[in-house]
Amino acid sequence: MTSVLGVSVGASAVRFACRDAADSADATGPIFRSTSVVATLERPEDVAAESIGSALGDGEDLGQVQAIGVAYQDEAQADAVEAAMAREHIGNVHLVPEVTAALEMLEVFGDLGDHSTLVFYDLGSSGLTVTVVERSTGTVLDSARTDEISGDLVDRLIRDQQLELQRIAQPADEAAALELDARCRHAKEQLSSSGAVCVPGDGGLLLLSQDTFESLIQGPVETSARITRDVIRRSGRAPDAAVLIGGGAHIPLVTSVMESWLDIPVVVPAQPELVAAEGAALLAQQVPAEAVAVAEPPKSRRRGAVLAGGALAAVAALGLVLGVGGDVLEGSEEDPQPEATEPEIPAPVTENAAPPASPPATAADHPSPVPPQAETQAPTAGVAETEAYTPYVRPSTTAQAEGGTQTDVSRNEPAPPPSPPPLIPGLPQIQLPVLPPPAPLPELPRIPGL
Repeated sequence: MTSVLGVSVGASAVRFACRDAADSADATGPIFRSTSVVATLERPEDVAAESIGSALGDGEDLGQVQAIGVAYQDEAQADAVEAAMAREHIGNVHLVPEVTAALEMLEVFGDLGDHSTLVFYDLGSSGLTVTVVERSTGTVLDSARTDEISGDLVDRLIRDQQLELQRIAQPADEAAALELDARCRHAKEQLSSSGAVCVPGDGGLLLLSQDTFESLIQGPVETSARITRDVIRRSGRAPDAAVLIGGGAHIPLVTSVMESWLDIPVVVPAQPELVAAEGAALLAQQVPAEAVAVAEPPKSRRRGAVLAGGALAAVAALGLVLGVGGDVLEGSEEDPQPEATEPEIPAPVTENAAPPASPPATAADHPSPVPPQAETQAPTAGVAETEAYTPYVRPSTTAQAEGGTQTDVSRNEPAPPPSPPPLIPGLPQIQLPVLPPPAPLPELPRIPGL
């Protein structure tokens, strides 16, 4: 399988879009497998490079990558992305401006109609970028970026309002502050499609309505509309449509304010946060295949590489959605089965003193023909007291006494041979029956007077 990969590098998230190069666009446009991962490093381009490098090295399911396109915000970020890709030994990466990638994606999907001049309103987590573009040539007529409104600012407004009303307690440490910010961000995302949302508080759930949320962000959104009009004025061209992209495009108030302040049609793609990544993949696919062979990462990063910060989570998310990283750590799914081994025969215990001499054995002492060596012996006083005595029974060749009972072998003697030797060498061994003891003699009568 041959595929193309598109990437957009944001301040708090890196987004990926993968498309099979052999798939042809249907009536609704090309089909992508897309996802986004949190960029927990100060340099999100490192997360993007390490994620791509590990996916190329570990993901056989990704197939042969025909091209990689990366959308960037400005020249400084383009240089940082290029350096990060070089550190990961990923070559032939095609860098394109975000607005160019977004324009390509909208052209393919047919969302632009017959509009000739466009103003792009890109609201992300770290700020807003406004760009006026001539559609036919892709020329950027004017552009500006501001942090007077951002996704992070909207999250802080929700948090500060809850703290001011004393609905939640002030975070005790940095971990608690990050957890509170995540709850506020989740509430903002839910309010993009619902009229109210419940925010977890100290005393239970707190209701945050759409009206309350819009009253919090009304001022920053109107400020962004004023900045947009200033950029349009400087460009010297009156756009006939505004295109909202980025995660902030999901906020309904942004759409309504832009329509009223600019008095032009507003276009909002179905997934505005993924437009740049998908457009970068489309632009990279247009490069001839023989000129974009992606360099293979070094073997040291193919498996078991240690990634810094949140890059490990990035690789996990990228593998789940794009279908890569199918290797499973050995033993992670089920317990390993121990190998079958032969039981070990313990070494004889060394005695500190020789046992006392025993009188020679007689026939009466051994009525059975079983050799004396097979009899059980008790441990002697010479065995070290720190080691408990445990008789050892050889599992496969234990001697059998009459009646089928097992005879143990003492640990004080070496391991017995596999089978007892014959009683008389050179002749076959014959098992003689055991004779019963003689009957007692009758008591003789006593002679009186003796």
